[in-house]
Amino acid sequence: MSPRPYEGDSLQMGTAVTLAPPSHLSISLMVDAPASLESQAEALLPPPAPTPSRARWIIGVICVVIVAIIWTFSSVLIQYVFKDLDFSRPFFLTYYANSLFAVNLPLYYIGKALGYVKPSAHQANFRETLVISAIIAPLWFIANYTYTISLSLTSVTSSTIISSTSAMFTFALSIYFLGEKFTWPKLAGVALCMIGNSCTVFNDSSSGSESVWGDILALVGAIMYGVYTTAIRYKIPDETKVSICLFFGLLGVVNAVGLLPFVLAFHYTDVESLSDLTGKIVGLITVNSLFNNVLADYLWALSMLFTTPTVATIGLSLTVPLAIVSDYVRHSISPTAVTCVASAFVIAGFILINVTSKKVTDETPLPEAEKTES
Repeated sequence: MSPRPYEGDSLQMGTAVTLAPPSHLSISLMVDAPASLESQAEALLPPPAPTPSRARWIIGVICVVIVAIIWTFSSVLIQYVFKDLDFSRPFFLTYYANSLFAVNLPLYYIGKALGYVKPSAHQANFRETLVISAIIAPLWFIANYTYTISLSLTSVTSSTIISSTSAMFTFALSIYFLGEKFTWPKLAGVALCMIGNSCTVFNDSSSGSESVWGDILALVGAIMYGVYTTAIRYKIPDETKVSICLFFGLLGVVNAVGLLPFVLAFHYTDVESLSDLTGKIVGLITVNSLFNNVLADYLWALSMLFTTPTVATIGLSLTVPLAIVSDYVRHSISPTAVTCVASAFVIAGFILINVTSKKVTDETPLPEAEKTES
């Protein structure tokens, strides 16, 4: 009788077990173990940034429509303060409005204490959010400051339409920095907006040098809008990475502290004296700031995160027809044929770029910038 093989050798190889045949155990070792390691590795990785769903996209579009309405009426109110109340202080007005973002801080911590705000494990902490706010704050201020000055030099309609050129700069910067996909229909939509804005500038050239300077400042503001819009999306890929409420709150604090010396210097040198500041003016600019800055910019940031920076920016072109109506009602400025054509081009551009961007977003999982952040 031949000697029986020593089973200890098989046990050392991990194949001889009385409860399972060797083939079953081999499959278990080759498949289950890697699967277990893969699941453990996935648990350690941060969740990927969500792509805009249809519901999120619709909410984003609704947000930008609301923002367009608020911004139009805000522009009218600013002109009323500048001209009717004779308080043309664009630097102070921009400073005051941006500083009111700080009201988001107590709202954030109250919500956190009550359990309504629950930061995720992968969300930026206070220090990291402060750094982002400090980077965005000067870009934000310059964009708002130049736009506010333009309102004192040109009409609401011209300033509004020219500001929509920010879509072109946002589109270009988003392609380069955020990996947004380039398509010809998108470019066509941006081009329509540019044609509309060019018509407005040429139409205002006959109104005097003051209107032209107002148009130029509105264009500078549009460029800066594109810069800070792209910067926000680059630093905040989605709302799970950074608390929007905390970000805006800290942005307000950075603005209030950093620019206060300039406000005081301008006051005492009579560059922008605040001696004419009345309770009525404070009340009006406070209401304007709470709606136009705190509420509208929060909704605008959500619309940018829920759609794309290009869509959110070009969506503000919806202010064009509202601006035409406001100029007609308040100042009896009848829209010219050029203004109407310009408005039609801008609105058509918004519709085209919104539809094509949604289609591309559905087909493309994530932009490269968001993959890198994840």
